[in-house]
Amino acid sequence: MNSTGADALSDVHPAPSRTWRRRLFLIVAGVILAPVVFASLWPVTFASQEEIFEIPKGTFARHMAGDHHDLLPSEIDLVVGIHNVLTLKNSDDVPQTFGPTLLMPGQSLRIPFTRPSENNFNCTAHSNGQLLVLVEAAPAWPWERLSWRARRLLRSLSSPSTS
Repeated sequence: MNSTGADALSDVHPAPSRTWRRRLFLIVAGVILAPVVFASLWPVTFASQEEIFEIPKGTFARHMAGDHHDLLPSEIDLVVGIHNVLTLKNSDDVPQTFGPTLLMPGQSLRIPFTRPSENNFNCTAHSNGQLLVLVEAAPAWPWERLSWRARRLLRSLSSPSTS
């Protein structure tokens, strides 16, 4: 039997079947949905309950010299019951003010937050004199965990990287 050119091509490259397309769809859907399901079911955890920030030595001198590049973030995000203690350490040569507290050189301040809130503090370590501490409720349900992780990811992608 002779085979024509079209028959030879169909033997080499058979047309995709519905079963093959269905399998491909399920594989792609699984690759997309597996991380989403994992992110929604995995509990929110941190290595420590504390978020530690150190005011570096020479911060006041740099601000006085006109360098207004903040070495600390202008916003700190905490989660009630999981990651809810802010610790500030003054390693600068001069006292620094945080809210109503005067931190002497070498002194630390530890503040636990127990409920969701938005807190604005006066802070002399920042060029604008302000520090925002956002305290969120711990995400308990899968949808809350997923949206919390998505917000955190978007926030990290939209904030300028520090170098």
